[in-house]
Amino acid sequence: MACDPKLINRLKRAEGQLRGIQGMMDEGRDCGEIITQLSAVESSVKRVMGLIVEENINRNLQSDSNDDIQKSLELIKKL
Repeated sequence: MACDPKLINRLKRAEGQLRGIQGMMDEGRDCGEIITQLSAVESSVKRVMGLIVEENINRNLQSDSNDDIQKSLELIKKL
């Protein structure tokens, strides 16, 4: 699957956030601050997942194959 470069950039940003969180943990920062940052990363990753599934559904709806549509439904279940 060819990915939109914007999705790759979103994942790279999340990767950077995770590194920052690791640094926060090493510094002994407040748990509340760490949870806030983890929540932001979680939201970002979920958004990327949703965009990928949306792209997959749009592509598979153009197909006449019920198998392709079933695969899209399976992806939705994983969200």
